[in-house]
Amino acid sequence: MASTNPFWSFVTPLTDNTPHALSGRLSDILTHGDRIRVPSNDDARSYTQTTPDSAWSQASFQDVAFTFDTSQGKNVAALKDAASIRSDDWPLTEKYYSVSSAPHDLRCPKWTLWKTILLPTSAIILPMAFLVAGLLALIFGYRVRSEDSLFAQVSNSHVLSDHAVVLVDYSATRIAFVASWASTLAPLLAGFIMNLSSFQSALLMYLSSTRSEQQDLPTPYQYSLLVGLCLASMGRLRRYFSYAKEDGIIIPPALRRAARTLTLTFVLACVVFGADTALHYTTSTINFDRISVSSEAHAYGYGLSSACLALNRSDNFGLPCSRNGILAGTDYNAYVSGQNEIFYLQHGTSNVSEVRLVDTPSYESSNVTSSGAAKVALLIPQSTDLSPFRDFQAYSTGVITTCEPISALCNWTSGGPGDYYSQFNCSENFWGVLGKAPNVSDTGMLIDDSSVPPLGFKRGAALQYAFFMDKGLSIPYDTAGDLGPFMQDSDLINPVYVGVAARFQDTAQRAGVNMSSDPGVYQGPTPYIDFTLRCQYTTYLVNYNWVNSSAQVNTLTPSPNGTIAEIFHGYNIYGSYDSFDNDLQDFILEAALQSNPQQLADVFANSYSSRVMNVIGPFLSSRTNLQEQTRTPLLVAKVPKVPLAILVAGCLCYVVFGVVSAVLAYIALRTVDVRDLALRFSLPALGLHAFRDDNTEREAVDIDKIGKRGGGFEEERRVFNETRIKGESMRVAVEGEPRTGFMLKSLV
Repeated sequence: MASTNPFWSFVTPLTDNTPHALSGRLSDILTHGDRIRVPSNDDARSYTQTTPDSAWSQASFQDVAFTFDTSQGKNVAALKDAASIRSDDWPLTEKYYSVSSAPHDLRCPKWTLWKTILLPTSAIILPMAFLVAGLLALIFGYRVRSEDSLFAQVSNSHVLSDHAVVLVDYSATRIAFVASWASTLAPLLAGFIMNLSSFQSALLMYLSSTRSEQQDLPTPYQYSLLVGLCLASMGRLRRYFSYAKEDGIIIPPALRRAARTLTLTFVLACVVFGADTALHYTTSTINFDRISVSSEAHAYGYGLSSACLALNRSDNFGLPCSRNGILAGTDYNAYVSGQNEIFYLQHGTSNVSEVRLVDTPSYESSNVTSSGAAKVALLIPQSTDLSPFRDFQAYSTGVITTCEPISALCNWTSGGPGDYYSQFNCSENFWGVLGKAPNVSDTGMLIDDSSVPPLGFKRGAALQYAFFMDKGLSIPYDTAGDLGPFMQDSDLINPVYVGVAARFQDTAQRAGVNMSSDPGVYQGPTPYIDFTLRCQYTTYLVNYNWVNSSAQVNTLTPSPNGTIAEIFHGYNIYGSYDSFDNDLQDFILEAALQSNPQQLADVFANSYSSRVMNVIGPFLSSRTNLQEQTRTPLLVAKVPKVPLAILVAGCLCYVVFGVVSAVLAYIALRTVDVRDLALRFSLPALGLHAFRDDNTEREAVDIDKIGKRGGGFEEERRVFNETRIKGESMRVAVEGEPRTGFMLKSLV
């Protein structure tokens, strides 16, 4: 469709089929010199606007002529104002292009071009590149690397197996702070991106103007939208979308490209903001143990000492290494040191080791009683000397004792003064009288007592016990040969059976509990409650874990012979009367606080296990750990990978966006130097053009001198520069009122 704008027809190519009304003046224009004046692109008011019948539009067109520049191979339109008629509608900026055959390089010089695009390109690329590099260096530089835990109690596998997160040994707050710079920078970069994009928009307008593509040029309103988009205005972008939906609207390429670029920038900023928000919300701080499996293990296990292994009981009167007379004769201090350690272990004051009661594995059904599984008395290093962050697995020695009430099998009778005595008869070698004091000589040794069976130990009127080889408590365990020859090592047994008879006052029971009527105990006419127990203690090779300052038994293997069990049994010298048994009285009173005889037996059994281990422990030596690890407790940031990856990708997209924008700007400027036009996509240039401030606009121009030409002169190029605007004589006034509306006008 032919334009109705008479000015646009001046730059429409002439053909043989479309003779122009003013083509007759073509030859006349050649006489006016080799430089002609053409109006700038801003002069086109509208694609369909008919030029008004003004003095300027008619008189000035009388002197318009065309010229054809054969060297350029295209039509060149020119206006010649011969009548000196000038209207305010004429554009302020007049551009002059040569129509001579001399070659003209319209491209922007490379050095000037690089200076033009370097700052905005650097402002886009460098901040995001440094931010991504810093964030990734922070996360992967402080990334927690750990081996899998050897022990399930402190397992970190559930965290390490979570591949959706990254564990960082750094403050989560600081990580989030660094990441937040991405969403802060993202919207600020839109202006720099649109600055580079404006060169492409300017080139499109220039090419559309020179190629007579009127439909590809913006209308004045579209030009205002283009200026707003080049200034990265979100309000103008919103208006663009609502405007583009209207019927009959044709969007020129320059405006469409600018809108797409700003839209992509906005979407990218939203992605970065969303990823940053998600990263803030999902990043958390957790406790984590970094595991380091040690190649060199400590020696925290225990086994029979070399001194005990080397001892020949035949040379030691049939006694074990806990009563090592040979050592006492050669190194008395070493012997006494072992005896002291027994006392220390009993009272929990040893600096070397300690005895701890540990639950047995659930599969050890043989040790289960009515009140639960018996505990194993385990010898471990002194826990105060162990690091709470070192876990290990080792072998040690343990003792388990189980007891059951047998009072109902013991034929109780009362007698003595006031029926104070309670006589029991459980087997042919386990019988006696409770309440009757033992016969003790002036030297503290027990003498023949008809109320105590052979190899029976009676330390007081309320306690009596003896060791046996059988569950029926019939065969006394005589390892030292008190009743005959001492037993060889191969004849020693494990477990060892123990018969216990004791009594306590009824007031020793727990408040609200009365066991006097239970068949598991016996009470005569006195306030004392009597009972008998059948116990057995067994020594084990214990495979255990020490994790997080607590012990856990893995496996229990009974000792293959009675050597270790004999260390305790042989320590009890028949016929002696000393303070070693004082703790047994406490065990009885502690057991009396239970609710029933079976619980009483269980509590006594666990206490007795500790008693046995207290004697065995000093004669064991260290063994190397099977495996160990060191835990380093950390407070780490748990950073999810998905929002982190999206955030990093968004930042890298800005880097790519900056590179692409710079390349397109480079191509545009190397095609035509449109810096001046691109810089006029601004409010200052638009304001000067609207209010026709000629003097100020002439001042707001930089003169770039472009290298030497073949003719020996420098080419000058004018580039708009708003910073050169210093003083202005024109003012913008308002006239009108709310009823009629307001209009802006210029005042000089």
